[in-house]
Amino acid sequence: MNLSKLHTKFLILLIGVALAPVLVVSTVTLIRFQKTLQTEASRLGNQLGATAAAEIQSFVVSQLGVLDHTAVLYKPGFPVEPAVADSILESLLFQNENFVDISVVDTSGVERARKDRVLVIDKSDLRDVSETLAFRAVVADGIYVGPVYSVGGKPFFDIGHDIRDSDGKFAGAVLAQVDAKVMPLVVSTISKIVGENGRVYIVDDRGVVVAYPDISYMLAEKDLSSLPPVRQIIASPEEAETSAIYVNELGLRVLGSAHAMTIEVSQGSGETFRINWFVVAEQPVDVVFDESQRAGLFLAMIAFLTLLGAGAVAFYAAGRVSEPIENLHEATKEFGKGNLAYRARVESKDEIGDLAKSFNVMADTLARSIESLKTEEQIVSAERNKLSVILSGVTNAVIAVDLKGSVILFNRAAEMLLGIAGANVLGTPVGSLMRVFNGDKELAINEYCPLQSGTSEGPVFSKNDLRIVVPKGEERYVNIVSGHISEGLQSNLGCILTLQDITSEYAMERTKREFVSIAAHQLRTPLTGIAWVLESLGTVGVTETARARTIIEGGRGAVRRMISLVDDLLDVSKIEEGQFGIQMKKQSIVPLVMRASETFKDPAHDRKILVGVDVQQPLPEVLIDEEKVEMVLNNVIDNAIKYTPIGGSVNVKAAREGDSVIISVKDSGIGIAKNETGRIFTKFFRSPRALSYFTDGSGLGLYVAKNIIDQHGGNIWFESEEDKGTTFHFSFPVS
Repeated sequence: MNLSKLHTKFLILLIGVALAPVLVVSTVTLIRFQKTLQTEASRLGNQLGATAAAEIQSFVVSQLGVLDHTAVLYKPGFPVEPAVADSILESLLFQNENFVDISVVDTSGVERARKDRVLVIDKSDLRDVSETLAFRAVVADGIYVGPVYSVGGKPFFDIGHDIRDSDGKFAGAVLAQVDAKVMPLVVSTISKIVGENGRVYIVDDRGVVVAYPDISYMLAEKDLSSLPPVRQIIASPEEAETSAIYVNELGLRVLGSAHAMTIEVSQGSGETFRINWFVVAEQPVDVVFDESQRAGLFLAMIAFLTLLGAGAVAFYAAGRVSEPIENLHEATKEFGKGNLAYRARVESKDEIGDLAKSFNVMADTLARSIESLKTEEQIVSAERNKLSVILSGVTNAVIAVDLKGSVILFNRAAEMLLGIAGANVLGTPVGSLMRVFNGDKELAINEYCPLQSGTSEGPVFSKNDLRIVVPKGEERYVNIVSGHISEGLQSNLGCILTLQDITSEYAMERTKREFVSIAAHQLRTPLTGIAWVLESLGTVGVTETARARTIIEGGRGAVRRMISLVDDLLDVSKIEEGQFGIQMKKQSIVPLVMRASETFKDPAHDRKILVGVDVQQPLPEVLIDEEKVEMVLNNVIDNAIKYTPIGGSVNVKAAREGDSVIISVKDSGIGIAKNETGRIFTKFFRSPRALSYFTDGSGLGLYVAKNIIDQHGGNIWFESEEDKGTTFHFSFPVS
């Protein structure tokens, strides 16, 4: 028998036999102790919640009791005279300081009398409360307890109780506004019992705080619906009590217990009425498990002492096998110091001797690998330096992040754009460096910088005219492109962001838009005045001569064209400022097509142009802004008539194709040159041929039309051949 192997097995067995029972018993004991502590703490939390609930319930029941007694006073002859009702209510306000406002209403929901602790109420102040939740609830259930709300920094809630006649029929109701100052007082008092970092508070059925030791929580309507016990008790109030361990909104790990609140409708009746308020008691976990921590420390000391005893025996038994191990240890130290030529002495033929041989083989292999790695490291370092030099000269900001979203590369342009030194941001989450907005919507990090999760390569996000807010609070406008490389997972490269700073260009473009908008607004008023003067001249006899009529009609036409141009400029300005509102409604598009075709009947007749309409029946309804779509139709049909020679034709067609309704306007006009097709939907573009054929026009109509169709989720396109005509199509999705 090999004694070395036997000694090794004996050492392992001795330590295992000594430690295993201690560890198992200690672990089981500690787990059971913790469960017991948690159960007791949960019971305490539920008792605290029940205590707070009982205090609040008692208060609510007492106030309802006052209303019940008040209702009894009206039973013999209700409705009573207003003076009598006023006297009763005034006495009630004097005797009960909790009531702020109280009123008596008849069966129709009209107040017969009302008193307020602060305000002087006269007959004109009496209200019709028939549509209020309080009155409807009293009619249906007999009593009402409303939600807690804040007025002037103070909490209040509304209650109500029905009035029944001698036959038990509904005869009216008593409604009151109650000062809820007792609620924060109750939770504040019980919170002191829980101790430091513990608390008791009350939430409503939305999870919003209605009573808290710190009144700022209630004034801010703090939403705690995400906390587990709050979420559970709201979802299942019939369970009455729930508890859970979690981290609250303050970052504290607590044991929370929630308690539902109910009240007895009338004393001794046994019939309950649930109030949509829930008491939550939170105890710090470190306080709950304080005893278990001390017990764990005690068990750890026992295990440590056991380990010392087993170690002493093992030390004695291992003496005979320590020398070859020491030799191997010495070899590893020398190798760790960089002495790659050092080899372990092989002095035995047991497992340790085999290990020494394996170590020597590993040392030979590792020495060769290290030399190879040094060469590769030099190459990688040179490439990294080269990349750093290249990126430092790039004018666009370049930011690279790892697979966790932390910055690993930050070039000089990025430093200038964000106003941060690159050395200070390495390892920082990219989301903390800037906030990105598309219009008013803030983009999430995973939208503009999605992290690599596979082997995809190339751009994964590209968006122009985005707004970013840098750490100093300043705004910049950028074009962002982000991409992946296929080796991202292997090289810990999550995403590469490229940001082009267009702040100066954006400011210049905005200034230009503002100028156009201001100029258009300023022009429209005098033009409207001129138009009014010309219209007036046409009605007061100035147009008696042919020459006068010609001059005035010419002036009218010029003013109309200028007003049309100003309107186009204003539409473009609204589009570019994001204020060109679309109000969509589901409706048939057929009436719009027919109305637009009819609008241009006379201009087409004057030019001897035949206008045809072909509408497929039935057409499904689509979601559109009627006014804006009619603007598109008028623009396209107007262009078709303008640029079609005398005697030509214009055909308007509406039909369904797949999941879209498509409107087509086909003319036999001058057509569009191939080299101009890419500019048709741009601002202010008019082809030279169109200018020679029809001089008027702003070149903005199709730009506005495309923006309208885009906002409807549709498409607009055309087919054209010079001297043979043009067909414009625009589509609207059916769904």
